[in-house]
Amino acid sequence: MIMKKIKIAILSLLVAAFFGCDQDDNINTTFNNVSGQSLVAFAGPSSNLAVVIDGTGTVDVQIEVTTVSDSDRTVTVSIDESSTAAAENYSFASNMVTIPAGQYSGFLTINGVDNSVEPQAETIVLNIQESNANNATLSLIQHTVNIFQICPVPSDYLVGDYILTDSNGNFGVNVPVTISVDPSESTNRLFVAAFLPGSSVETDVQVVLTLGCNFFNLGTVDINVTCTQVTSFIIGSAGASNSMYDLNDDEVGTVHTVNYLEDVEADCGPSSIQNFTLTKI
Repeated sequence: MIMKKIKIAILSLLVAAFFGCDQDDNINTTFNNVSGQSLVAFAGPSSNLAVVIDGTGTVDVQIEVTTVSDSDRTVTVSIDESSTAAAENYSFASNMVTIPAGQYSGFLTINGVDNSVEPQAETIVLNIQESNANNATLSLIQHTVNIFQICPVPSDYLVGDYILTDSNGNFGVNVPVTISVDPSESTNRLFVAAFLPGSSVETDVQVVLTLGCNFFNLGTVDINVTCTQVTSFIIGSAGASNSMYDLNDDEVGTVHTVNYLEDVEADCGPSSIQNFTLTKI
């Protein structure tokens, strides 16, 4: 009923500090936080840059290194040609990220501005280009920033008790959830649900659902499980396939359909568009 190849593959947890084992071509390298080789990588596979209609937005993308140093280190990030977002809609204060002495991470700040941002997500795909960290190995795993337009949403819209049913069982079937407003972002809705229920890695996660301009945009869900031990089984934004909502329709019995991309990194098989429904009760 649930989780296509995952159930067959018997997902394994990636257990290790920070990144677990390196999840790309350097899978057999051992990284030691004091004297070993340094792995430089993005902290996660994707993030969302929500830009207010006719306004701005910002997002911080975290970059981590597995070793500690008594001096500052830098990491340079480049934009991959596969990106679909128009350059006029975002900018960087600098594409060079500083990881301060004694720290394991730094942040790349991306500023968005609504020159031509679309309600449906477009992408800014990032690569780690170079670093001056000692014995640095650069992760080949990219980071995707989904940039999209958001509009004002009433504070009581999509709030309260709902029944969740997932088309592929990733969040279960007929599951009661309580949705609330994200205190840090008024267009985000939050709820807790079991991810991969019934499996050996079932985990309660906080689901973040952003209300773009009439489009649902699901935040990344990643619990560090894998079929291949190279990349993780992750779900996230459906991008151009994101489903729509109607601000005038949220009465008892209303069914909201949220599309998402299953297995973003194609770890367990081809990625596919799935959905879950939220029925107001």
